[in-house]
Amino acid sequence: MVRSPLKLSLFPLLIAAAAHAQYAPSSLGLGPTVTAVIGDTPMFGVEVQVSRYLEGGFVAFIDVPFLIASTPVGADTPTGAGRVFASGGRLGVRYLFTENLVRPWVALQLAGLVLATKPTVIWYLGAGTSAGLDWILSDSFSLGARLVYDVFVDLNRPWRHQLGGSLNASVLF
Repeated sequence: MVRSPLKLSLFPLLIAAAAHAQYAPSSLGLGPTVTAVIGDTPMFGVEVQVSRYLEGGFVAFIDVPFLIASTPVGADTPTGAGRVFASGGRLGVRYLFTENLVRPWVALQLAGLVLATKPTVIWYLGAGTSAGLDWILSDSFSLGARLVYDVFVDLNRPWRHQLGGSLNASVLF
């Protein structure tokens, strides 16, 4: 009995699991960012972004901004005017609507903010949401844009609403 080579070569294709294309599972990005504290002075700076693809379109991420503002009020100076430095971070999960070369997404995150003036340091904690779009340009490089909204809660001060945006270039690995 002679077996057909065609039948034997098709058998693995019939029992194989579905393939899932995914570019690099991790990324490291850097880009300019602007944050407007609603009703106050905008802050400008850079943001470092790290992400890791989980499964099923979900991505875990950490964003760390480094910001500076020149404010007429709120600095710890005799006049209240001065420079305010800020940092902090966001830890969250994004959901990718598609996993193609253009990837729109939404996210939920926990957020922290540290405002540093001389000599006062103020800590805020809160939660937020963000939305963005990433363009995969090659197997190892992408560009992205995002909008972020965070609410910081402090029992001794009014809630701090913060709206921001950033652009980023990321290395995929």
